[in-house]
Order: sequence, then structure tokens, then C-alpha cells
Amino acid sequence: MLTEKYSFHNYIKQLVFRGILLSGILSFSLSSFCQTTPIFHVPQMETSSANVIKELEQKSGWVISYSSRLCLKEKTIFPEGNRNLTEHLTILFSECDFEYIIRKNRIILKLAEPEGKLFTISGFVSDKITGERLPAANIYNPDTYLGTISNNFGFYSITMSEGMHRIRASYVGFSPVDKIITIKNDTIIHFALTSSIQLQEVPIIGYQYPELKNISGMGVFVVPIEEIKNRPALLGEADLIKNIQVLPGIQGGFEGFSGLYVRGGGGDQNLILLDDVPVYNIGHLLGFFSIFNADAVKHVAIMKGAFPARYGGRLSSIIDIRMNEGNNEKIRGAINLGILSSGISLDGPIKEKGGFAISGRRTYIDAITALLQRNSSERANYYFYDINTKFNYYPNHRNRLYLSFYVGRDRYYTTYNYVNIISETGQFRERINDENSVGWGNLATSLRWNFLISNKFFSNLTFSYSNYGFNVDVLRNNQIDNLWGSFLQRYQSGIKDFNVKLDFDYYHTKGILSRFGANVVHHIFDPRVDFIEGKNETGENYSILEDEQLREQEYHVYYENEFNIGSRFNTNLGVRTIMFSGEKKYYYSIEPRWFSRYILTPHINLRSSAGIMSQYIHLLNSSNISLPTDLWLPVTDKIPPMRALQTTIGIDFFFGKKSDYSINVDFYCKWLENIISYKESSSFFDYSTNWEDKLTTGKGISYGTEFLLSKNSGKLTGSFGYTLAQTTNTFAELNNGAPFPDRNDRRHDISINMNYRFNSKWDMGALWLFGTGTPISLPSTKYFAPDFPFQDSNSGRGHSVSVTAINGYRLPEFHRLDMGFNYTWNKKWENLLGFGVINAYGRQNPFVLYYASNNGTNQHSPQRTLEQISLFSFPIPYLKYSIKF
Repeated sequence: MLTEKYSFHNYIKQLVFRGILLSGILSFSLSSFCQTTPIFHVPQMETSSANVIKELEQKSGWVISYSSRLCLKEKTIFPEGNRNLTEHLTILFSECDFEYIIRKNRIILKLAEPEGKLFTISGFVSDKITGERLPAANIYNPDTYLGTISNNFGFYSITMSEGMHRIRASYVGFSPVDKIITIKNDTIIHFALTSSIQLQEVPIIGYQYPELKNISGMGVFVVPIEEIKNRPALLGEADLIKNIQVLPGIQGGFEGFSGLYVRGGGGDQNLILLDDVPVYNIGHLLGFFSIFNADAVKHVAIMKGAFPARYGGRLSSIIDIRMNEGNNEKIRGAINLGILSSGISLDGPIKEKGGFAISGRRTYIDAITALLQRNSSERANYYFYDINTKFNYYPNHRNRLYLSFYVGRDRYYTTYNYVNIISETGQFRERINDENSVGWGNLATSLRWNFLISNKFFSNLTFSYSNYGFNVDVLRNNQIDNLWGSFLQRYQSGIKDFNVKLDFDYYHTKGILSRFGANVVHHIFDPRVDFIEGKNETGENYSILEDEQLREQEYHVYYENEFNIGSRFNTNLGVRTIMFSGEKKYYYSIEPRWFSRYILTPHINLRSSAGIMSQYIHLLNSSNISLPTDLWLPVTDKIPPMRALQTTIGIDFFFGKKSDYSINVDFYCKWLENIISYKESSSFFDYSTNWEDKLTTGKGISYGTEFLLSKNSGKLTGSFGYTLAQTTNTFAELNNGAPFPDRNDRRHDISINMNYRFNSKWDMGALWLFGTGTPISLPSTKYFAPDFPFQDSNSGRGHSVSVTAINGYRLPEFHRLDMGFNYTWNKKWENLLGFGVINAYGRQNPFVLYYASNNGTNQHSPQRTLEQISLFSFPIPYLKYSIKF
């Protein structure tokens, strides 16, 4: 029963309209390369099959050539009807299994070749050195281009006819492996691939290799981890998220921050999964660095348009991150030293039945700062750490267990007002101080069981728990009547998820891959917990606790099919249904998803996709950067779920002797509904009203073109990306109802990324970024408004400002050049020394613009000066060192 205030009927009407529009676009796209047969009417006939064919030729104007081996009849009853030519022929030869070929206005009919015996080839794709499974690897026949993709656990299954075949397995960053086999029965074949980083030829960022054009890749970008580690890095910290930001259509917001804003969407519209566990905050050091330790990560896949039905709950993108499973062959490790932090990682086998991987890193800012402030009466400090752990155990070839664990924490604190307490006898008793601290962090853990039901049927059961929270603590000491007392006030908020998920992959005989499953999520939201505790010297204690907690459930069910139509066209069709159970209301959505690829020529692929997405949780931002005070909250009776419809059309070109170069172009449009914002008079710090009453809902539209040119092999590799886009929002209660640019609207965005390998020891990398300035709201006028009637302008008080347009101004253009060199050598172990500079030419990119007030001499015309704050206004050198053993 639909009880939501939001009009679902209006949504369906708009959806139907957009569906018609999408169908028109797709029809135009397909008609450009598909020839259809004419539609015409024929009366009922009772004659021979040959005479029916003559009548069809006369009515259609087409030539029909056919084999005498077809099931021709001397007398047949052909029904009346208005159909296209192929439908007429299908009815005429309904008792025959025939094939046809269209050549201009000619159709050629022949008996279908009988199929030989079919057998199933299945197995796992893994890293040859470590034994770790490789997700999203391609397994195919390079002669026919028919194949499949391994799932998230490296499993694949493919059906082939009896006889000799060549099978190839490939994975981004690894050298492909070919095997020639003679198939006589169902066979298990495992592939072990070797990293091609060692061969100095590796795709930097991009789609799959051109010879894989007939395998549906779902528009997935894969970022090789080794390339991330070797790129220029702020303070020597290899940052996974900052490397994702260089992709077309993805930006990081303000300079230096590890945010993700995809195709105009907000940071909360990205589903970021760490081993299938949602992560709600991805920033260390207030977002300057991401929480993902590159030493702990094995695979990163980014989907920004074509969402498979197996993913849901967000509107803009999927970032699927898989942790290292552990080396199943031998013990290995690495130590990384940087200016900001250092880390260590270790992995290895467990009794020939499994493996483990453990990594951790921590800053030493607090230790250095403590030394510098040891004689200061006021101290401020900060630290962060994170730990990744993963175990895998396989008792036999059909079963495998995974246990993953991540914990990360940030803490900033200040101490001041130091006081020595003296007893009544004049003896020193203790030293006390006041303290403020802010802490935030994530905990994510999962237990997964892979069970191979058959050589075609794969299952995975996942239990996971995610916990993100932050707290603000204030400790105060006071003296009343010569007695010292203290109180602690704590404000905390967060979100916890308990998730149970069951997924199945079934590989059909005809090359169809079916995925289906369900999951249940129990959310616990803590939008506010206030805790006050006090005590005094007399022993009296008191405490006050105010806890506002919300418990909600999400239920997901999905089904998708991936299959080929002929030898050139493949597609993925799916649907996801979601029901959200709130305190009083139930919301639901039905979300169809579609992706297709057509091989126009051996070097040109056409892609198109469309999908509906819904989101049942919101992030309330208190500023333009990601702060720990941002609140995660569910939909309510007053706040409906966000919804989006996105369509994409793309084209891929591959050229060069070995298709060394590729060009990817995407055109997209995304409509959003029920996006939220604070009202003009409200903010996070407004305690006078309930949080629901501070918000208003609106709609948005984002559209653009994304271009990516890549050079994928050789000594010089790299990419050039360009995005032309626009994102506009409309809220009835904001900006007088007029549309305004979204704060993530960036009209032009350019990234040039290059890497050159001089020899086996030296390589260099360079990254240049450019972007149109971020939209901001600035006051347009300042006027004298005294607090009291008797005040005048000379008081220096009583001025107000007026903002006439939301996001009516833009920061100046952003651009920056980062450069770095890496020197690698092997003595006993592999060593890497990296050094370089961030912001090489010292560009003063704006972080904040503000007006500096100056009343001047005229009380009616106070003067203002627009000032700029830059975070990195000068070149910042970095140095890093790592050793692998």
C-alpha cells in the first residue's frame, strides 16, 4: 500500500514520457546501423510454399533466395496478417529451424546448422604470483570474440561446442594468457595471470582491450593499483580516490580534498563498497586523504552510468573496492615511509588452505607536534590510523570463506587553561586543564561464503556490519566557592548497518549469464546523542542523556540477464525492486536497468544504457567540504526518497598497430527528483527546529559530454580527459523558485595524465588538472542596519548583507601541475624511492572567497574588498620510500 505524500502517479507519468523519449533516441541509434525488413499486409492463402514466397516478393519488393532443403510444402494455409517480411517467413517455415542473411533488399534463407555437443568450461582466474582471485577478468575465444567475465570472486563459466578451441584470459594490468584445448567433456580450467607492470606495458585507466569488444563490460573503468602507487602524491600519500577524480565526469570538489562528485551528483549519491560493505565517510584529515590504503587494495571498479541491477541504493556511481586476499604461496610484505604517515603490510598462506593479508598505517603528526609544543600552555594535535585485515579459507574447490575487517579513526584535540590545584595545606595536589576534541571513524566487517553449486551455478552469502560515527567532546573545569568541579559534554552522531545478502550467478548453455539475489539492511541512525556528565570535589555526580535514534529497514531483490544477440550485439537487462520500511510509512521502487553494446566495425563499438535509481538515505551537509558533522538521515513522512533516471549513449574507437590508442566518448543526461537542501534560513547549527523542518526538496538535471583519449602501451602512456557538463537545481523555496547551478556544477573539466619509463629503474609521471570555478553564493549588497535606533555608522556595528542569487558567482578557474619521479632498484628486496612536487608552478587556486568589511567614510556606502584564501599557494615537495620483501 502506497502511503507516501510524494505523488507516485506523477512520477510514473514523467517516467513514461522519458521512456518514450529514450525509446526514440535508441530507435534512432539502432536504425543507423540495423536494416529492417518492410511491413506489409497479405491475405489468407491456401497454396504451395513456393507461391507464398512469390507473393511475399511481390508485396515487399525484396528478393527471397532459399535452399531447396527447407521444408517446402505443396499445400499450406498461410494466415492473413500485417507483419514484416521476416515474421511472414517465420510463420511459413515454422516447422523448420532456419537462418537468414540480409543483403540490401535481398534475404537469403538456409537451414540452420545442427549444433554439436556442448560442454561447459569453468574455473577461476587468479594472480600467478600471489594466488589471489581476479574479479572482472575477461575469458573468451579470440577467434570468435565470444566469452564471459569472471565475477567478483574470479569465477567464470562458458559453454563451447565439442572440438579444439583457443581460450584467452585477460585482466587490466596483467598479461593475457592463451590456452588451446580439445573439448570432449565438461572441463575445469584455471588461469594464472602475471602482472604486466613488470613488462612496462599496461593500460593506465580505461575500458577493456579492443579485442574484448563483444563482451559486455557495463561501461566499467578499472584503475590498476600499481599505477596509483607510482603517481605524484600529496605528501607522499598514494590516494586511490584522487586517482579516480581524474576520470571524465568525476570531480573532487575543492582542491586537495578526496571527495567524489559524479556527473553533478552529491557526495552521498555514490555507493562505495569495501568488500561488499558500504562505507559512509571516505576522508582522513577532514577529507585531504582517503581512508583507502593502496597497499590493502587489489581491485577498483568504477561505474558512473550503466548500473547493473545487482547494485542499488544510490543515484550517481558505484565504486567497488576489493581488498587483498593474501598471498597463498609465500610470506611477503612491504614498508612505506612518507612525510605524513608510514605503513606496513604483510600477507601469506595459512596451512595451504588459505591466506591472510594485514596492513596498517598511522600518522606521526601528533608525535612531532607534541615535541614542538612541549613548553606551550596551549596545545593542539591530530592523528589518524587505519587497519585492513582479510582472511580466506578454502576447505575444497567448491567452498571458500572470506573474513574482512577495516577500522579507521581520526582525532583532533586541543588542551588549554592548565591550572595547578593546591590543597588547603599549600601542597600541590594535581594539574587540570580544559579540552576540546573531535573524532570520527569507520568500522566495516564482512563474512562471506562462496559455494559452487555446479560448474554453472555460483552462490555467495554475505553477512556484514558497518559503523560510522563522529563525536564532539568538551571538557570544562570550574571553581565555585573554592571547590573545583568539571563537566563533560559530548555530541555524537552516526549510522550503523546490519546487512545480509545472498547472490547467485548462473551461466546458461546458450551463453546467457543470469544474476539474481536479495538483501536486507537494518539501519540505525543516530542523528543526535547529547551526553552531559559532571562531578565536583564533594563527590556529587550528575549526568544527562538525550538520545534520538531511528531504526529503518531496506529490502532489495534483483534479477539481471547478460546475453548476446547474434555475433555483434550484446546486452544486459535487469530490474531491482526496493522497499523501505520507516517508522510509519512504506516506500518502494521498481528500477529497470539496461545496457547494450554493438560492434559497428572491428575497431568501433557503440554503447547505450538507461536506468532508474532510488536513494532512501540522505546526507545533510553543513558546509561545502566534507566534514564529520555531516549527518546521515533516512527518508521520513516529510522527506521522500531521491530518484533519478539516467540515459547514456557512447562510442569507443580503437586504433594503432595493436590498438595502442583508444577514444571513449559518452553523452549522458540525468534527471533527479526529491533532492534536499537546507532552507535559506536554516543550517546545521540551528537548534530551534526539528531537522526535518530545516529541509526543502527540489529537482535537478545534469547533462554533458565526456571524452577520453588513452595511450595504453609503450614507454609513454597516459590519457587526456575532457568533460563539458551542466548541472542545475530548482527548489520552490529557494532562490525565489528560479533554477540555479548546483555547487558541483563544473562546466569545463580537463585532466592530462602522462607516465614515461626511461628504463627499468627510472620513470616519471605528470598530472595537469583544469576546471571551471565552483559556484558559490556571495552577498551582492551590504547595508547599514543598526541594532538600536540611536546608533550611527561610526559604531562599527549593525551592518547586514543580502544574497540575491544562490550560487550566482564562481570561484576563479582551477588548474595545477603535479610531477614526480620514481627510482626502483632490486638488491635483496625491491626498493622504490619517489620524489616530486605538487602544484609545481605555485598556482594560488581559491579555496574560499570572502568580503573584508571596510565601512569607509560614507555610512551609506560601506566599502568591501573581495579576498581569497588558498590552501596550497606554493609548490609542495614530497618524498616517499617503500620496500617490498
